[in-house]
Amino acid sequence: MALGPLKFKDLGEEEEEEEKNLDSVKALTAKLKLQTRRPSYLEWAARVQSRAWLEGGSGQGSPGERQATASGGICGFDTMDDALRWLRNELREMQTQDQQLAQRLMRLRGQIHGLKVEQVCRRHKELLDEDSDLLCTIPPRAAFLLSTPLKHIGLTRMNINSRRFSLC
Repeated sequence: MALGPLKFKDLGEEEEEEEKNLDSVKALTAKLKLQTRRPSYLEWAARVQSRAWLEGGSGQGSPGERQATASGGICGFDTMDDALRWLRNELREMQTQDQQLAQRLMRLRGQIHGLKVEQVCRRHKELLDEDSDLLCTIPPRAAFLLSTPLKHIGLTRMNINSRRFSLC
């Protein structure tokens, strides 16, 4: 069994398809005017926008102050460790929210499946009740004379085996 040639990408190199997918997601997000509602992201964005390091290139102040501002302003955080700590906390929170959402979706899926089973069982019971009523109206003598006693009411082997009673 021969495998095709392996393709290795350089670090930072993206495929055109990935870029197209990302562009389509960005376009859809812009079209629907979607924005994040995470309070931590909004706090971080406000903190970044209010920082003086955004206008730090004006040349005002002593060289020591400019260096402290430049080194202390990593995307609105004092140090890289603070930024990484915040990012880790955000990722943990997102992971727990994803797990909770997945659990809710699985419960909903189970409930939907249960409702489908109940509906199919109810329909099957109704059909059996109707057919049993029809069978009761057949004279016993006529039932034994017919080679297929249920054929005259439209119940055939194909009807019984049909997908109508499937739970899938």
